[in-house]
Amino acid sequence: MIVAAACLQGIFRYFWRTHIFGFSRNIEWDFRNAIFAHLQRLPLTYFQHTKTGDLMSRLTNDMVSFREMLGVGAMAAIDAVIVISTSLILMVVIDPWLTLWSLLPLPGITALVLAFGNRIFDRYRDVQQHLSTVSTFVQENLAGIRVVQAYVQEENQQGRFEGLSKEYLAKNLDLVKLWGYVWPLMSVLSGLAATVVLWLGGRKVALGTMTLGELVAFYGYLAMLSWPVMAVGYVVNLYHRGSAALARLLDILDSPVAAGYLEPGTAQLSRVHGEIEFRDLSFRYAPEAPLVLREIDLKIPAGTWCGVVGETGAGKSTLVNLLPRLFEAPPGSIFIDGIALQQFPLLTLKRAIGFVSQDIFLFSDTIRENILFGSSNSTPEELEMAADLAQLLPSIREFSHRFDTLLGERGVRLSGGQKQRTAVARAIIKNPPILILDDAFSSVDTETEERILEQLKGLMRGRTAILISHRISTVKEADQIVYLQDGRIVERGSHEELLARRGLYYRLYRRQLLTRELEALGDNGGATP
Repeated sequence: MIVAAACLQGIFRYFWRTHIFGFSRNIEWDFRNAIFAHLQRLPLTYFQHTKTGDLMSRLTNDMVSFREMLGVGAMAAIDAVIVISTSLILMVVIDPWLTLWSLLPLPGITALVLAFGNRIFDRYRDVQQHLSTVSTFVQENLAGIRVVQAYVQEENQQGRFEGLSKEYLAKNLDLVKLWGYVWPLMSVLSGLAATVVLWLGGRKVALGTMTLGELVAFYGYLAMLSWPVMAVGYVVNLYHRGSAALARLLDILDSPVAAGYLEPGTAQLSRVHGEIEFRDLSFRYAPEAPLVLREIDLKIPAGTWCGVVGETGAGKSTLVNLLPRLFEAPPGSIFIDGIALQQFPLLTLKRAIGFVSQDIFLFSDTIRENILFGSSNSTPEELEMAADLAQLLPSIREFSHRFDTLLGERGVRLSGGQKQRTAVARAIIKNPPILILDDAFSSVDTETEERILEQLKGLMRGRTAILISHRISTVKEADQIVYLQDGRIVERGSHEELLARRGLYYRLYRRQLLTRELEALGDNGGATP
């Protein structure tokens, strides 16, 4: 019977543990997917105020703590309920009064858990938050290792990391000390129950009101209660850790998604022609922030090119970031083909725009996958044509694996100019009716830039393009050029018209022309060009 009972217990424990652990793993899978999907739909302003290392810590360490609460914690709790209830029933059958006396220390355990519960939760939350700080520090240092080494800051950063690690250790030790009080006290209370049973049970055996076998059986059932009672503390430990982790995960899910995902557009279009119009557009990033764009009125007919120039901080990038709704413009201020931006289905809108931003980001994948990102159905011929138009093909041919060359994290194997040309090829292969190049040639030389623009003329004939640049050479052939200053359009017209006005655009042109003449003079060894 003992062997059969042990086998039966083992079988049941196998099945309920595999089912509970499987349940916790499935919940973790669903929850992690839900959080990642939610992160994809959050506005850019969220990521401007939230560090990547903190998010990574939440999706890894906090997720593990949450899973352990559902898995190990639930298993221990169910195990404890079954063992405690079974043992108590058998103990009551043997001697109800002795059972009652043996349970007297249990309220002390409950009071202990309640007394330390909130403090344990707060300590766990502090530990998890500081772990996020450490993760952020490590992530930023590894991503910026070139800067660290270039400025000889290895020792300083090591010192800062040791300081953060020491603080993390101190917070963990505070938590350990707190549990150092709880566990021994629970052991003492459990030992008191055993003492009561031995004292009172021994008297009953001596008086002949209980047999020695009944006392041994009763004490055996009481011993079975020891682990479940101790498991209460373990479950409380997992619960507080998991609750603190869950609260940090729910902070992500509680963040509102971008407006474009909340209110899907209803406009039905067979194709986007590309006419863009800004009507009295004023924009600020937050209600309390200053205006970045002021009363912008600009119409870009379909199939034309518009150049945007201006000093740093004038609002050029902000203007084009509003078109694919990376930031949300005021309703009724931007129109495409005469339809308000908010009425476009977000998928239709973003597919119609090829965007090369100022901050080039490449994935740690192959050149092929980076160019085909967002256009996976393109043929090898289209891939090679896009790379050729972006003047990237000669560089690709120098790599032994050509398009299958792995770029490393953030495209570390490429130069700044090669990264920009890869991003341009990624936008070209998308074949969009609207192309936005936000200072996309700042890292390439003037000759390469001219070759790219010359080849783009044929490809982009009949398409709308917005070119943002600090170089006049980039925008001089645009159908219209606007000059932004302090978020306002202060000049507009063609290249020749703006030069004739001798305003801000003219002064910028003369300054850049003088710079090129000085560079040419230096290249000629001081001879007069």
